[in-house]
Amino acid sequence: MKKIFILILALPILAVSCKNGDDVVPGTMKGIFYADIPGDKEMVEIVPNGSRTYNLRACAQGDNVADAVMNFTFKADPDLVDAYNSAHGTSYRMCPGSAFEFVVNEVMLPRYGKSSTTAKVKVIASGLENGVQYILPVTIDQATGSPNWAVADTMAAYVLFHMSDYDPNGPGTENNPYPITSVDDLKAMGSKAIEGTRVYFRMENDIDMAGVTDWEPVNQFEPYKEFDFDGGGFTISNFTGGTSLFGAVVGSCHDLTVVNANITAAAAPIGIIGAYGGAADMPVDVSHVYVQGKINNTVGHGTGGLFGKIVEATIDACSADVVIVSNKYDSGGIYGYDETGANKKSVISNCWTAGDITGNRMVGGIAGMVSMNESECTIRCCYSTAKVHAQFKYGGIAGDGMMSLKDNSKTPKNHFEKCIAWNEAIHSDVSDASVHYSAGAIVGFSSTKNYHVDCMRREDLNFSDCPGNTTNTLVDQGNSSPDSPLVQVAVSPGSTNYNYPYHGKAAAKGATASQVAQLLGWDESIWDLSGALPFFKGASAPVENPDVNPGGQFPDFDENEFYN
Repeated sequence: MKKIFILILALPILAVSCKNGDDVVPGTMKGIFYADIPGDKEMVEIVPNGSRTYNLRACAQGDNVADAVMNFTFKADPDLVDAYNSAHGTSYRMCPGSAFEFVVNEVMLPRYGKSSTTAKVKVIASGLENGVQYILPVTIDQATGSPNWAVADTMAAYVLFHMSDYDPNGPGTENNPYPITSVDDLKAMGSKAIEGTRVYFRMENDIDMAGVTDWEPVNQFEPYKEFDFDGGGFTISNFTGGTSLFGAVVGSCHDLTVVNANITAAAAPIGIIGAYGGAADMPVDVSHVYVQGKINNTVGHGTGGLFGKIVEATIDACSADVVIVSNKYDSGGIYGYDETGANKKSVISNCWTAGDITGNRMVGGIAGMVSMNESECTIRCCYSTAKVHAQFKYGGIAGDGMMSLKDNSKTPKNHFEKCIAWNEAIHSDVSDASVHYSAGAIVGFSSTKNYHVDCMRREDLNFSDCPGNTTNTLVDQGNSSPDSPLVQVAVSPGSTNYNYPYHGKAAAKGATASQVAQLLGWDESIWDLSGALPFFKGASAPVENPDVNPGGQFPDFDENEFYN
């Protein structure tokens, strides 16, 4: 099997000739434009069946600017191959049509601008011959918006390909992952990741990051690269950084422990594992990851123990014991907010959180903003003992279940199933009596179009909405769905504020969280329910705060005492 080496250049060949726009007005030429691929010009590799995507811009030459808003499209130009080879003493062959595509082929240049928005061209390892070197010249095809333009038609962006041997059983493959034994190995992950191919890494021992002050998150810039990070059951300790260990985690991350992390945000979103869990059309699968530490965010929304933002994520059997302090929106023990997009799903299951989570609004023990953009998210068989503090839209499991509650065209279809709010406290941080959107034991601000199924709260939950909201107190609420909608909590007559909290049902007095989990039928091949709090099989039990009294034995009851 082979790798492909690519070199990107944006160079004039010898001299610049210009192709005028239609009906150009004599003496009024405003712009001469050319195609450019910005950023890194180093040679990179693409393995068989892989790909790499590059941004394309239309740029003004010299001091030229657009005299109006203009739109440009691009094309591959085979006519430039011979001229390039002649000028550089090479014998490159034109890249075949099967090996590239324009993913986005139109850009906009604002009036007086010198550089446009970006289009995208993807290079694909398809139909290329071994031992042949290829070239892909990209030029401007058309421009609209003003007649006073010209294209430098011998000035192009050039992408060069070269095939070399690739060993499918070599380093970075599933059967032979790159070993991670040091901080330097962690730093080197970015240079070893390859776009379009999943690269495998595995920790071989614990790593102490104390004293590392120059950390740059792996995979923090597009195009994101897919990798499998196997923690091997080992621990990364004393991590400090501006956003996360891994900027964007696409692929998988599993069997990893991170302790004593201490992050002050330089950018957002922010999470100990990743700023992003998944990316557009690049899902992530996360399992058996535990994080412990502190996060302070004053720069932007999206703060989570594992991830600041998730996009099409599956998170299972993970846990976070974190102190989160944020004065921005969207903070949660597992993730800050979900922006997966319509017709796609995220699933968070069998997770627990502890600690203290403070945010402005949309704050929850598991998730801050459950989903946006009509995406569908399920939070199932999760529990939290964390303290939760916010102004409004906060809950023991989730803060906000859907942004556009009153827009009937929105159909969030989020699911909250068999979750347990065992939080030490759920409190408002405001004294303004006019601020009473919503707070809930399970979900602070939900939707009539969400599903609420068999969730429970501790019987003696320390809960308060803001002082002005005396109508929102803990009450038992049965199951609800779009066909049997969640009932709105009453608000004062004429009020513009509205409450859609979901409190679930209170556990029996004296019950432990593990007994409630048994009642709900949690999977005991995953959970050890022998103690007061559920914990994972083969893991250490979480420690409950001393002022939380688990009480005595769970009394006998009929199931219909707890559910509708």
